[in-house]
Amino acid sequence: MKKFLFICAFMAAVFMMAPKANAYEPWSVSIYSDIKEPMEYAVPGATLGHKVGEGHCKTVLGIVNWGDCSVKAAMKNGGISRVTSADWEKKYVIVYGRKTLKVYGN
Repeated sequence: MKKFLFICAFMAAVFMMAPKANAYEPWSVSIYSDIKEPMEYAVPGATLGHKVGEGHCKTVLGIVNWGDCSVKAAMKNGGISRVTSADWEKKYVIVYGRKTLKVYGN
């Protein structure tokens, strides 16, 4: 029983100390999540644009993170020279997570 409690306490500590993907966009700890939300970036009065570019980042337990989900990478992948808007898509299944930054523009 003591071993089980120790393992539970250790796992709780690991989840609480899990690093963030970047300063303002933390990885989520959940069994399942599928979220689409706007990024706090938009050009006033602009339309979405005809092109879409994506950047992807992945994680395992929020401890091991890799990928490039920057605006610059998404612009390059979509052939976009001027960004008008951007959205996040986040999907987490038990220990694996994936974030996709979608940028819209021309």
